[in-house]
Amino acid sequence: MLKICVDIGGTKTIVGLISQDLEVVAYQKFTTYSDNPEKEFAEIVRVAQEYVQQYDDVATTTLNIAMPGPCDYSKGIFINLPNLQQYNGFHAGDYITEHSGFQPYFVNDTNAAILAEYRHLQTPVEDLIYLTISTGVGMAYVRNGKLVAGSEGNFGEIGHTILKSDSAYQCPVCKQYGCVENEISGVAISRKASEILQKPVSTQEAIAMYNNDSNATITEMIEEVLLLTQQLCTNLFSIFNCHNIVLGGGVIQSTLPYKARIEGYAATHQLIQTQPFKVKISELESNVLTGLYDIDTQ
Repeated sequence: MLKICVDIGGTKTIVGLISQDLEVVAYQKFTTYSDNPEKEFAEIVRVAQEYVQQYDDVATTTLNIAMPGPCDYSKGIFINLPNLQQYNGFHAGDYITEHSGFQPYFVNDTNAAILAEYRHLQTPVEDLIYLTISTGVGMAYVRNGKLVAGSEGNFGEIGHTILKSDSAYQCPVCKQYGCVENEISGVAISRKASEILQKPVSTQEAIAMYNNDSNATITEMIEEVLLLTQQLCTNLFSIFNCHNIVLGGGVIQSTLPYKARIEGYAATHQLIQTQPFKVKISELESNVLTGLYDIDTQ
């Protein structure tokens, strides 16, 4: 059975057709209508209806959708999205049922990703943490083989929790100083490097400078980003009493030494040393899209 799955991002949206083996059979990508949620979901419905007409063995009424948070995923209502502010208050669930015959199922994008990562583990585990570091930062958790989602589906919204209490940068979204996203995300690395060099610097450029050791202040800044990430992961190991974590996202896929640093830090500082802490870098290209396959049965 094929299912229609949708990954809505801050810049692009992917509507895909996914098999039960979590393979992408087909997909269409378009630029997210960041200022017009009605137009966004009209296009999603249009592509989904096209799949129903073109392919056999499709779940004709199922539409599994991953949305960045925070949202009320039980109803499909956008609450307060940092990168899609025009969507706040929009009821996607009502829109879809009023404009199509689809039954929508909604989930946080990081929660969808962990389901794909969990199914692809070579050695089965009971508990797994997934941490994604890209434009933003997100977390998800599987306990005893089941996704932990929270009452509204917002479990793991750690992006705007405090990581660095003495930070001088105030987050424009949550108005706090030192929140996770503004300290270790790709956007944070770019912002910090730009402030240091007094000119626009991309995340990739800053990481290249670190690798080449071409600027001592940039190197010091990224070393702090790595340290904060190590501390965050060790906190997660302690909070969830879990020894397994998968790291994903664009920043993680860079050349920065996340795996070795996190494993080494946890082995030194985490008090529960009953088994090794295992860090795996994601090898899946479309973990959000493919992870959506099982959302309607969760």
